[in-house]
Amino acid sequence: MNTPPDPPVAWHERLRPGSRAARLLVTAAAVTLLLTGTAFGDDDAFPFGPFRMYSTSTPINGDVHVLALAARLPDGTWKPATLDAPVVGLTRAEAEGQAPRFQAHPELLKQLLDAHDRLRPREPRWTGVRLIQQYYMLRNRLYVGKREFTIAEWTRS
Repeated sequence: MNTPPDPPVAWHERLRPGSRAARLLVTAAAVTLLLTGTAFGDDDAFPFGPFRMYSTSTPINGDVHVLALAARLPDGTWKPATLDAPVVGLTRAEAEGQAPRFQAHPELLKQLLDAHDRLRPREPRWTGVRLIQQYYMLRNRLYVGKREFTIAEWTRS
């Protein structure tokens, strides 16, 4: 003869009071951190603060700022270069964070050349690099032009 199965027990009835209190405390702490970070935090507070990259937008008539890299080849010509860790040992985000340092001390760009030589030994050695701040101009959310300024440059002697 088969006995009927026990009726299902709700999750909150399976937890002991101490476990339930611990979960409530952790949840309250996480919610408090999230609300405080949202109100007063910045990227450094992520995940409890807003990740600025996703929490802002460009104004309708604003500029989109992009940091770019140009490399001087052995023949003296300049070409756009990828600002990425496998190419120069530094990501675009890291370079943007360090842009004021590169601007104040352009000799730091030598590290990008050295990293390129080490990471891409089969490619021609660069003889110089430029860090370029590009501004893509928007009017009524439409692209209308681009401005760019070299913020730091370094060449091998």
